This record gives sequence, C-alpha cells and structure tokens, in this order.
Amino acid sequence: VSASDPQAATIRPPLRSAMEAPFIDAAAAVANGGPAIDARRVCSTNQLAGVRVLRPLGVVRGITVRSRNALVSFGAGLKTLVGGEITSMTTLCESAREEAYNRMLENAAQLGATGVVAVRYDTNSVMDGMTEVVAYGLAVTDGTVPSSAHATDAEGGMARDRVCTSNELPNYAFDHRSLGVVQGLTVRSRNFVADIGAGLKGLVGGEILTYTTMCEDARNEAYKRMVAAAVELGADAVVAMRYDTNEINQGVTEVLAYGTAVSSTSGSLGAEWPADGNGGGGMGVALPGEVVTTVGRLPGLEAQFSLGIVQGITVRSNNFFSKFGAGLKSMVGGEIATWSALCQEARKKAFDRMLTQAKERGARGVVGVRYDCNLILPGQVEVIAYGTAVSTEPPPASGTSAAASSAGASTAAPCVPEHCVTSDVELQGHGAVRSLGTARGLAVHACTLVRNIGAGFKGLVGGEIRNYLAMCEAARGQAFHRMLEHAADMGATGVVAVRYTSHSLEPGVIEVVAYGTAVANTPGGSVDVANPSLNEDGSLGQGFFSTTNEILGHPMPRSLGIVRGVTMRSRNVLANFGARLGAMFMGGEVGTWTALCETAREEALQRLSRQAVNRGAQGVVAMRYETNEIAPGVTEVLAYGTAVTAGPDADPPLFGR
Repeated sequence: VSASDPQAATIRPPLRSAMEAPFIDAAAAVANGGPAIDARRVCSTNQLAGVRVLRPLGVVRGITVRSRNALVSFGAGLKTLVGGEITSMTTLCESAREEAYNRMLENAAQLGATGVVAVRYDTNSVMDGMTEVVAYGLAVTDGTVPSSAHATDAEGGMARDRVCTSNELPNYAFDHRSLGVVQGLTVRSRNFVADIGAGLKGLVGGEILTYTTMCEDARNEAYKRMVAAAVELGADAVVAMRYDTNEINQGVTEVLAYGTAVSSTSGSLGAEWPADGNGGGGMGVALPGEVVTTVGRLPGLEAQFSLGIVQGITVRSNNFFSKFGAGLKSMVGGEIATWSALCQEARKKAFDRMLTQAKERGARGVVGVRYDCNLILPGQVEVIAYGTAVSTEPPPASGTSAAASSAGASTAAPCVPEHCVTSDVELQGHGAVRSLGTARGLAVHACTLVRNIGAGFKGLVGGEIRNYLAMCEAARGQAFHRMLEHAADMGATGVVAVRYTSHSLEPGVIEVVAYGTAVANTPGGSVDVANPSLNEDGSLGQGFFSTTNEILGHPMPRSLGIVRGVTMRSRNVLANFGARLGAMFMGGEVGTWTALCETAREEALQRLSRQAVNRGAQGVVAMRYETNEIAPGVTEVLAYGTAVTAGPDADPPLFGR
C-alpha cells in the first residue's frame, strides 16, 4: 500500500487482521540481514517525512549507566565555586547519550529494522555522579517482517510489533477503539555489594555494567506489566507508549511504562458516555476508561474540540515504618513493594484529579495524557498527570485566559484563550495555519524553612504533603503562565504540543519548565524556507522550531535524523548562598536560579540548532527537553529533535521512495 494512495485507508483491514497482513509492494531495502541504520532514518516524529508506509517491529531500547572519574569530579567541584558550564562533564554526558542511542540502533538492526521513529530519551540520577540514560523508539522496516516480530511474549501476552511509541501502528488501519491508559510500574533498589563495586568504579569512571543490567531489568518489568494490563482489557495493541523514571530515595528508582490500550473493535463512543447530573454531555460521576488516551484523538468520537489543558498534582510520602523496611530491602536489592504501592497510589491520585478538572469543564474525554514526576525530598515525590480536555461541542467564543485559569497569576493574563492550549500536536477546532516557534516558561520555587519542617513531620506518618503540593502547583502555574506570555509576544493565538519537564535542584527546591509550539490561525508574512534566517551565532531563527511533527505553513518533507544540544551547568557559591537564604526565609520563586536555568536551556537549544544547520537542515520538529541533576549544584540540560529540510532527496533515496 502506498502512502500516497488515496484508497489506502479504505483497503486496509481492521487492526487485528492487519497485524498479520504482509506488505503489498514491499521491495526489501535490506540485504543479507540488513545494513547499518542510516542516521537519516532515525527521527523523533511519528513517521519519516516523505517515506512510504512502514511496518513496525516493536519498541527498542538502548541503556547505559555511567559515572565520571575522580579527576573530573574534582575539577567539577572547583568549577562550582564560580559557576558556568562544566565542559568535561558536558562531554561525558553527550558520550552517554550517544552510547544509549547507538545501542538502541543495534537492537533495532537485530530485529531487521531499517529505521527508528518516535524516538525519546529518558534520564535518571542513579546516585550522585552516576546517571542512567535511555534512548527508545519504534523500530520500523519497509521490507519483510521476520516471524519473531509476531511472536507473543510469554509473560506479556502480546506480540512485540503491537506496541509502539508513535500515535498509531504504521501501515495498520487506525480504525480502532481506545480502551484507556494502561501502565506498568516497579520500584527497585540496588544491593549493598553492587553499591560498593559501583563506588570503586566511580574512581576511574566509565560504564557501570552492574547498574546498566539492573536498569534494563527494571524497564523490562515495567514494560511487561503495562502489556499485561492491556491484555487484561482485551487490547490488541498499545500505542503512544512512554517511559517515566524517578529517583524516589537514595538508591531506589521508580520506573513507569504507560500507553494507550487499543482494540480493533470500532464504533461510536457517544452512546456509552454517562450524562451529567443535568442530563448534559459531561463525563458525569463515572468516567469510562476509553475516553482517556495518550494519543491525540478519541476514535469513535465524531467531532472533538479542545477545552484546554487539565492537570492533577499530588505530593506523597511513605510513613516511617515503610521507609525503614525499604532501607532493609535495599541491602539485598530487588523490588520494594511498599514503594511500588506508594507510587501507584500517587499516580492514581494525580490521574483522578486530572479527570475531576476535566469533568468540571464539561469535557467528554481527555487526550494527549502525559506524566511528569519529581523528587522533592528523599521519599517525598511529586506526580502530575496532564492532558487536553475535549468535547463534542465547540467552546464558548469568549473563553477565559488559560493563564488565568491554570496559573492563578495576579498579573494581567496573556490573550491566549483557555481552549487554545493543548498537549496534543493539533489544536482541534482552532484552524492554525502557521507555526511561530517554541514558547517556553520556567520557574524555580522553594518552600520556607518552617514549611520544610512541617513537611518533615508529615513524612513520619506518610500521605499527601500539602505544603509541597502548594509549592509545586505554584511553580507549574507560573511556568505555564510565562509560556503563554512568550507565545503572546510572538503573536500566537494558540499553543500546541505543550509539555512539562521538572527536576529538583536541591532538597525542597524544584525547577519546572512548560513549553510548546506557538501557532496562529491567521496568515502571516512569507518566509523563505529555502534560505531560513540564521542568528548571528549560525543557529536557526525562532520560527523554525516545533514541538509538533511539522512546521505549519512551511512543508519540509525530508528528515535528516536526530539532533541534540547538551550543556552541563553549575551554580556558583555566591548564587547558591543567596538563593538558599531567600528560599529558607521567604520561599516562593528563587529568581537567581530561575535565570541560571533559563540560560542553560537557551544554550542547549542553540547547540541543537547549530548541529541541525551543520546537517543542512532548515528546521527542527518534535523537539523535546530533558533535565537531570548530575550532582549537587550541577544540572544537565538536553534539547533534541528531528532535523528536517525542504531540499531535494538524498542520494541514494531512503527506503526506496
């Protein structure tokens, strides 16, 4: 089936039978087991632009856990006295990401893949100075699919090629039914002996194979539990699968795998949705699982209009006895059931609060659901679930400002209506015709000493910690508000593909970033895509970045592969001292650290841009940020995406286009 064939959608069989259907016109591009995967065939978008229909082979991963050596650590410690970038650690982090990336490609090649799409990174601080980096995505091919790809996982109960990181299974009909968000979670600790060995390895630096194996096992377990949950619902596949990782205590890591379970049974959802108390079309008291999804649309719902982003936040802690038992368990390693239960409870609470907010807006469902989590203090974890509320009816013409609703800011709100902000890559009912670039908002918040003491006492009995909950809500609200201000300054009428990323700068202090693509529903001035404007440093202009899979108004049908920008920054002693005093006695935003974090993100973005220009790119799509606290006072910031161009096809052509 050709991607350009107008009858392709009508001649594809339903999802279940399409899983076994061979390619029609599937000339193999693989010879003798397959060539090395070309960098241009790897992208963070859901499909390779301009490439014919692909065939999925399943999710592939590459993992590494690395430490820096004693000399680098000593030099980094000296650098923190004055602050700024630590170039030696930047180089080490870039090497770790490259190694994870290459291992992902090796695993894809072993499956017979000729490309990888919907690539994502996930990072986690295993312990001070030791970082886990994961690269993962959907392996695809345009050749014959090996029979092993159809094999059913004995533990998970679903074939490998029926799980994907993209929003749909390539070459399979999207005529399916959503069964809701499914997840698999595990909390694991390292054993005492492994910690000693890793400590010795940290003197010379390099990969810590023991930890790499442990992290791989944890992700496998989370993945299998997610698949088992989908099978239990009667699903045929899982789409828009993601990982989310968090260090919840020293040496204790939570790994979550989640996605949307789908079935080949299709049909309208409308008749099954409970009415609200007034007999209207709201979600009512109960919410069917199939009206919540990690993808951008709800199959079976004829018309969908965005009502804006909804979110649920919680900060929770285990009680003293659970922490004590977990500490004993960490001596031998393995899964810690009490912590797994806590994390499950926290994610359910955040998820339920998101749904409550959606119900209050009169929504019929929630799309584009994502999680973000953050360690506030050892054993005290923040979890946010967020997505876009949708309805079958258009929102009122005079919607309230999204900033006023979500941020609660006292300043004048930007003129971006609430219903014109979405976590989806497309703003339903908006009619956006052009991208203006990525908008970003950032805030660093802290609790006062008194509130920290109160939170410490609450941690003895466990449960929700309201002091930190208020801090997290304020930080996310302010970051969201600033993103909208930035978008409004660009002349935007909406913001799409909104994402949160956050991390703890130090105990009781969090950084939150909200970012997305500013769009306009009115035509603007013409832009010369063939010769995009460059900044003085040789990087791309603002309008040529997007968190969606395209740059609206500027078709760029050729992918040039993944590009990255990394920086490693430290806060200087004076900034740390003043910021800590302000946080201790006044709380609220820590302006000095907000400025430092903003500088780091801008530097990472510019480096990504220059790498894209060096490849001949005219834009970057599906752009994302990742952040990780490498050591006290030292933060890694990554910006990555897919370089694209409107130029002529490469020679030789990709995938036999």
